[in-house]
Amino acid sequence: MAKYKEEVIPQIIKDALYTDLHSEDGDRMFEYSATRLCKSPRQLQLEQRHAKEIATPEIINIWYTFAGHAMHDFLENRLKNNPRYLVEKRIIRFDKPLGGTEQDYRRVGAKFDAYDKETKTLSDHKTTTTYIYGKEMKDEWIKQLMINAYFLEKEGYPVEKVAINAIYMDWRDSKLKYAKEGEYPPAPCTTFEMPCWSLEDREHLYRSLLTEHVEAESIPDDQLPYCSKEYCWESGGCFAVYRPGAAKAIRLCSTEEEAKSYIKYKNLTGDIRIEERPPTRRRCKDYCSAAPFCNQYKDWCKAHGLINENISSEPVSDSSDELSQSN
Repeated sequence: MAKYKEEVIPQIIKDALYTDLHSEDGDRMFEYSATRLCKSPRQLQLEQRHAKEIATPEIINIWYTFAGHAMHDFLENRLKNNPRYLVEKRIIRFDKPLGGTEQDYRRVGAKFDAYDKETKTLSDHKTTTTYIYGKEMKDEWIKQLMINAYFLEKEGYPVEKVAINAIYMDWRDSKLKYAKEGEYPPAPCTTFEMPCWSLEDREHLYRSLLTEHVEAESIPDDQLPYCSKEYCWESGGCFAVYRPGAAKAIRLCSTEEEAKSYIKYKNLTGDIRIEERPPTRRRCKDYCSAAPFCNQYKDWCKAHGLINENISSEPVSDSSDELSQSN
């Protein structure tokens, strides 16, 4: 199996990717952003409290952020002089959570990608893969868009629709030629679109999330509210029926007996194997830099016999097909 080799990357590219890696966070003039509010309070607090202990990510993990930033810069430069669009605008509010006191006010920033003045549509551009095509707009996408739409409308720009412009980095016209209708994106960029919530519902979402995060600021690490199974992208264990070298399993079964029965029922011949796949929490394992400091995840790993799954402070990426890439 081929392996990733960072040493073959030209030094000039490495220097560019590692330069000012954390400058954006350090220069922020606010405590929260729309993107950060959409994280779980546990993940965000642990990331902030253990920031100095979290290893600098490897270039392979920074690469996806680089691609997203390059795409955003290109679109912003092409649209900034078009009077129809408002692009890459930053808005900062000074608000307090529900039931908060004067000491609870926080600066919250929101930055959106593009607002179409004619259609009153707020858009977010995301570099991602064709994996997400045909799926529903993700909950985190919706929350981020609604918070941005709330900020924007309070600035005097009415929002009737929100959209995710998915830019597929792995799209190939050669794959489209042989795909069945609806199985593959018909273009390298498609849109997930939905009506915008009422201003009152957007404000309630924003205030509720802000309240959860401000309350979490004073809670010790091991007592922070637990992340939900859905947030952790938890999947149960299974038995995979597969052929060695194949891209995907033929069938995923709940038990080994079910897998054997399936092979017999389908009369599968040749090199057919059964592999036991343990339960996993994909966000925790592969995409959460707070995982090494999270007692919830450590306890879950121990309970499932996965003590060494990912509880050391190794660098991880916060980008994936699940999250997609976004500025």
